[in-house]
Amino acid sequence: MKYNLVFKPIKVGKSYIKNRIVGSAVSLNHANNDGSISNEVISYYSNLAKNNVGLVVVGGASVSKEGKVTKNEIHIENTKKHIKGLKKLSQSIKNYGAKAVLQICHVGAQGNPKLSGHRIVGPSKYISPDIGIECDVLEINEIKHIEKKYVDAIEIAEKTGFDFFELHMAHGYLLHEFLSPFTNKRKDAYGGSETNRFRIIRNILENLKKKIDISKIGIRISGDDYIATGLNISKQKNLIKLLDSYGVAYYTVTAGLYETAKFKYINMKNGNYWNYSEQLKKLTKKTVITQGGISSISEGEKLLLKKKGDLFGMAQALIADPEIVTKTINNNENLVYECLAHVKVGSCHRCRYLKQKDYSFSCVTPTSWQPKLLNSKSRTKDLNFWKKTIEKLKNS
Repeated sequence: MKYNLVFKPIKVGKSYIKNRIVGSAVSLNHANNDGSISNEVISYYSNLAKNNVGLVVVGGASVSKEGKVTKNEIHIENTKKHIKGLKKLSQSIKNYGAKAVLQICHVGAQGNPKLSGHRIVGPSKYISPDIGIECDVLEINEIKHIEKKYVDAIEIAEKTGFDFFELHMAHGYLLHEFLSPFTNKRKDAYGGSETNRFRIIRNILENLKKKIDISKIGIRISGDDYIATGLNISKQKNLIKLLDSYGVAYYTVTAGLYETAKFKYINMKNGNYWNYSEQLKKLTKKTVITQGGISSISEGEKLLLKKKGDLFGMAQALIADPEIVTKTINNNENLVYECLAHVKVGSCHRCRYLKQKDYSFSCVTPTSWQPKLLNSKSRTKDLNFWKKTIEKLKNS
């Protein structure tokens, strides 16, 4: 296949990306217990850059200890150990000509103290059905503290060499919870009207613009929450106007909350994710990254030609075969191993560590990146599962 757009450089913010392929944010659960960067984290993301991904997004770096999903999620802290690890990570990505992005987040009311070791907080009372624990409602002074933690985290990200900093405003995480009437029932300055619900975002950006170039900020936004009182693209028109006015660099479109995850995967499979990004492109002149179940570089090319996005993101496809871009460049697409969940929705969840008894991140395909910590018995089990599933899918 001839590629007219995929390998064409593009300007995002004030930086040039060497191609239109994005390694979408993935949370590995492989950081050190204190949230600092481990060799496993560096190995995974640098491998994507080594294999010609243009924009590599490091997923799920929390702004505070209580903002972590698990103890082994990346946590941004101003210590020598954390700074050294983040610098090493960003440089390991940039060494291969890719741009490095650090995704900044706070799990909010969907957290689990059994996994993080910390209390869970949110704008209002909420119980995530999957977890069953009611969050603590944030006081005004605590919200102000979290706003500062976001600013501090992004300053650290810039100091440690990342090219962009992606604010996670989706998936039911804390910033999303403030934005959505479904999770924000507050009666004070942070709830009710759009102006109030946007306040935490506005305060973070107002403080950031005094310290960094806002054209280095990316936004992960929800295309649809699959909840009647939740958010979708049309309901976020004013939010997008606000973000555009600050001069953010790009938007990545995703969807769903923890409690609506099943609808997320259904809509990902039927291509609705790409429609969300197309809708967003009509509302902004900023760069839009489309994503959701993209299984090949040729499929990404078609989406770009259809103007579904300016770049396209891949997650599971890159987990299953990190060399997918390199193989495509070398005309070896026939050697690419496809993610089982792309072949059939629900056929595999191995990379979703929260669904594993030991909370380990891995993949069953023979070509996938493997954590060194994974024992040989576990790897053999994964490969056997892959073989059996492939045979079953071929014969169905």
